[in-house]
Amino acid sequence: MNIYKIVKKIDKPAEIYFVQGHSSIIELSDEKIESIEDASIEGLGLRIIDRGGLGFGYTSDIGLIDRTIEEASLNARYATRDKYNLLPQKAPSYPRVNIYDESLKKVSLKEKIEKIKKTSRAALEYDKRIRKVYKAAYHDTIYRVNILNSEGLEVSYFATSCSISLMAIAQERRESQSGSEFDIQRFYEKLKIEEVGRRAAQKALSLLGAKRIKTQRIPILLDSLVGSSFLGLIVSALSAEAVQRKRSLFRNKLDKRIGAQELNIIDDGTLEEGLGSAPCDDEGVPTSRKILIEKGMLRGYLYNTYAAAKEKKESTGNGMRGSFKSLPGIGATNLFISPGRRSKGELIKGMRRGLYVTETLGMHTADPISGDFSIGVNGLWIERGEVTYPVCGVTMGGNLMELLNSIEEVGDDLRFAGNIGSPSIHLSGMMISGHSFHSGSPSPE
Repeated sequence: MNIYKIVKKIDKPAEIYFVQGHSSIIELSDEKIESIEDASIEGLGLRIIDRGGLGFGYTSDIGLIDRTIEEASLNARYATRDKYNLLPQKAPSYPRVNIYDESLKKVSLKEKIEKIKKTSRAALEYDKRIRKVYKAAYHDTIYRVNILNSEGLEVSYFATSCSISLMAIAQERRESQSGSEFDIQRFYEKLKIEEVGRRAAQKALSLLGAKRIKTQRIPILLDSLVGSSFLGLIVSALSAEAVQRKRSLFRNKLDKRIGAQELNIIDDGTLEEGLGSAPCDDEGVPTSRKILIEKGMLRGYLYNTYAAAKEKKESTGNGMRGSFKSLPGIGATNLFISPGRRSKGELIKGMRRGLYVTETLGMHTADPISGDFSIGVNGLWIERGEVTYPVCGVTMGGNLMELLNSIEEVGDDLRFAGNIGSPSIHLSGMMISGHSFHSGSPSPE
C-alpha cells in the first residue's frame, strides 16, 4: 500500500513514521567467523489524535495497516484528552546533511570480513603480549525514513552507518588485562580499521602492572570517551519534558551558572557526517544547532512538539524515537562539549599529580536526577606531568554539578561515542576511594 494514501483515509489528525532498510552484523573470534546476521528493517508507527486524545499503533507488516489504524483510533478515542497533543506543521525548508554512503550497498561480505581480520591483526601484531582478540565485530545499516502527517508535512531521507569494534587481551606473567575500542562512521571508507586494533592493544597493555592508590581527593583528567559517558548522563537533565516533570538536575536553572566557564555544550543535528545528524527529527521538525550551555551558563533545553506546546515555544527538533515501535520523546542529535586549544599531552604535562581516567565501570548506576554517582575507574597515575604507572580497583564518587563546576580546562581532542562527544577534561579535584571495584587480575596494593 502507498503510505501517502494512509493518512488521507484517516478522518482525524494523523502522522506516519515509516522506516525501511537493511542491516548486517559479522562477528569473529580468533579470526574465525562466529556469526553472520543479515536482516531487513521495515516498520510503521502511526499516531492519531482524537479531540486531544493520543492513540498509537505500529506494525512491521504494511499489509496489516487497517488493523493498525483501528488500534490507534481506538486508543485515541479512550485516551485522556490533552490540548498539547499536536502534530508539527510543514516546514518551509530542511538542512542539507551528508549522512548517506551510496557505495556501502556495493561492499561485499568478503570485503567486510577482511576488514575485521585486518583490525584483529593490527591488535595482535602490536605487541607480543597481546595474546587474543575477543569479539571482533562489524555492523552496518542502510535505511530510509519517511515522515508525513495530516498537517501537510512530508519529508524523507536516506542514511547509512557502519562500525567496527573489538576487545584485545594482554597477558604478562600471571596477569591479564583487556582493552576495548571501536569506530563508528557514516561512510564505510572512513572506518579507522587498523587504528581500532592498535588502540585496543594499547589500552590493554597500559593496565598491566596496575596498582591501587590510597583514598584521597586529587586532580582528574577524563579521557574523551569517559567525558562522553558523563555527558550522556546530562542528556536527560537537558530535556524540557524532564524539567516540566520536575525530574531534571537543571530545573529552575535557566540563565544560571551550572558549570565552570570553560564548559560549552552544543546540540547540532546538522553536524557534517554526524551519527545523530538528519534533516529532521523523528516528528519531521527541521534539526538545528543549539547552544545549551555557554561558558558554564545554562541557555536552553531540548524540546519536542509536545513539550514545546506546553510552554508556547517552538520545538528544537529533538523529538526522538527508539524505533518505529515507540512514540517520540526527547533526545539529543549530536551533543558535544566544545573542544579547547591544548592537546591531551599538554594537559598531562600541566598536572603536578593526579589520575588520568581511561575507563569507567558501572556508569549505569549513576542517578541522572540527583546527579550522584559512584563508579569504578581505571587509569594512569600522573606525577610531575608524566604518566608513571597504571591504576585499577578504585572508585570515583561525587555529583554531576560538582564535576561540571570543577572543570579547569578541556582539550582539543573532541571524539564522539555515537552521537555524544567530548574532549579530554581536566578537573580540579574529585574524591577517589582506593578500596573497591577491580578489573583484571589482582593488582599490588
